[in-house]
Amino acid sequence: MSVSPALLENSKFDILKNEMFFNILVFDPDSSVIDFVRKYFPIYCSMPKPGKWTIYPAEPTKFMKTAHSLFFIQHPHFHAKFREGKLDFISLETNDTGRSIQFLQLWFMFDSKNDAMIAFKELSAMFNKVSKEKKITEEKDKIIASYTDQDHLSRSNSVQFVLTNDELYENKYKMLLRMESNIDPGKSNDRAQL
Repeated sequence: MSVSPALLENSKFDILKNEMFFNILVFDPDSSVIDFVRKYFPIYCSMPKPGKWTIYPAEPTKFMKTAHSLFFIQHPHFHAKFREGKLDFISLETNDTGRSIQFLQLWFMFDSKNDAMIAFKELSAMFNKVSKEKKITEEKDKIIASYTDQDHLSRSNSVQFVLTNDELYENKYKMLLRMESNIDPGKSNDRAQL
């Protein structure tokens, strides 16, 4: 598989972030997701050619917010033990112009707390290597980790993942990974061992 020019220009943090999301947003989807992306979001299958102008509709466009999900049992860049994973494409759709990705979120489901904690620590270690700033907090039954390669965490430059109990299944756990996060600079509880 060739590497897109956009991927080569990114920082190590951006490369890891894109790999976790199957390189979809850098127009080089991993072979494990290419068929799904080609069917629902074909614009992300190859680098678009720059255009010279844009046409805006005369009337305000009415969008419908939708989700398209892909389930998987292996991840090409994250090798922790998990039961299954799910990649959610949250999109805006119209009847006439198609759909566009608003954001992606990635879920990992675990059969035990031990598997979940090992995976959380592994993902933390991966982002520790490429980040300048981090914040890890514990709230009730969840651990929230935020990472950035910038000097300060903000909603637009970070990755956040949350490990929590699976509310539907007793003694099961899940972890959510998102590219953007709501970061409250108040409650910091860095855990150096991660």
